[in-house]
Amino acid sequence: MSGMTVVRTLVPRVSRSFSTSMRTQIENTVKAKQARFQQENDGLPVHLKGGAKDRLVYIAVMGLTGAGTLWACTDLVRLSFK
Repeated sequence: MSGMTVVRTLVPRVSRSFSTSMRTQIENTVKAKQARFQQENDGLPVHLKGGAKDRLVYIAVMGLTGAGTLWACTDLVRLSFK
């Protein structure tokens, strides 16, 4: 098979596998979440209103940020002195 025939046979397959139309409908939950976050006044910031999962992600990100900052500072100090 030449290279051109391989390309001709693959083009229809590739164009069929990537489609902009969806076969299944996904439920849009944005409006419900917006209403929940805007109407609930429980004193929590928005990034923690999702519950325990959001709290865990927040703590993990803050921990990694702190560890990275300390690591960068120790490297700067180590490189500053002989």
